Amino acid sequence: MADIFISHAVADKALAEKLVTFLKEAIGVPSNAIFCSSVDGHGIPLGDDFNKYMKDQIQKPKLVILLMTPRYMESWFCLMEVGAAWAISLNPLPIVVPPVQFNVIASTLGLKQGWKIDDHAKLIDLRAKIKETGIVLEPRSEHDWERKRTAWKADLGRLLKSIAKPTSVTAADHESVKQELEELRQQYSNLEEEYQAANETIEELKAAKDPAAVKAIMQKKSGFDAEARFDELIENVSRARPKISIWFYRSNVLMDRYGKAATIDPRDQQQKADMEAAIQYNLADPDVPHDFLWKGTKLKRVASAMKELEEFLESPEAQEFVKSKEAQGISMEPDDLDFWEQHIS
Repeated sequence: MADIFISHAVADKALAEKLVTFLKEAIGVPSNAIFCSSVDGHGIPLGDDFNKYMKDQIQKPKLVILLMTPRYMESWFCLMEVGAAWAISLNPLPIVVPPVQFNVIASTLGLKQGWKIDDHAKLIDLRAKIKETGIVLEPRSEHDWERKRTAWKADLGRLLKSIAKPTSVTAADHESVKQELEELRQQYSNLEEEYQAANETIEELKAAKDPAAVKAIMQKKSGFDAEARFDELIENVSRARPKISIWFYRSNVLMDRYGKAATIDPRDQQQKADMEAAIQYNLADPDVPHDFLWKGTKLKRVASAMKELEEFLESPEAQEFVKSKEAQGISMEPDDLDFWEQHIS
């Protein structure tokens, strides 16, 4: 009987393999001390009855690791393993894998402390937890540990991107989508009204005799305030900032859209910390040269806000406003770092 039982969904085999490798190569857990049904050499022997073997393995392990992914939480078999760990008072270690939240631990295992898998600082606690079980570990140097821990951090981001999505939604999610649909219907109705108003404006413009009359009609119809619109769009870019410093956001992320990102000096601890944060928050590729992930959800939001601002600055209705600001010595060109330093703080 193995000392460590890894409970996981079949769909999460790649993540389970990565965890098994880390336990063996970084921490020194002997190969025969780990049971993980999806990983070759750690699963169920040929010819054995699946249910009986699984039941036997989960009787008295020193540690039960629960890989709580989206697919895990909707698997009846996996939840049976959680129930077994709870029922016979085993030593469970819940590992929460985003987008699963910590509240699932309380709902399944009470007040047990868990580990959010992308919290790399907790790798030390994981090693300590395994040592506390009394499992006889194979010797590993601190150099081995640091090298394997660094590899774990680099590989995990890519693995999490490929985590299998849930196949069903909760009643709360379903209700949320229904609400969004109703809001979209209302927006559609509003757009129809705007379309009708726009057609009326077009007819008035056709009848206008000179440019002054055209301008008067447009101002009357729109009540447009260029400065208020500019402030709104700047605020959208500011609110889209992920959990990184304002300096890094302006100098590196925003300027990267124009191929002018500041060069990171690895000797500068602040710059190094900023880039590490960008990698941890899925804003930059873990691999050198750490390209920003503009196709990711967070930076897509930033790019969308920037594009809307750029389109406004190039629009005819913004020209007078832009000229007046430039006359005051204020930068109005988004590919100029001065622009972001002057408008986002």
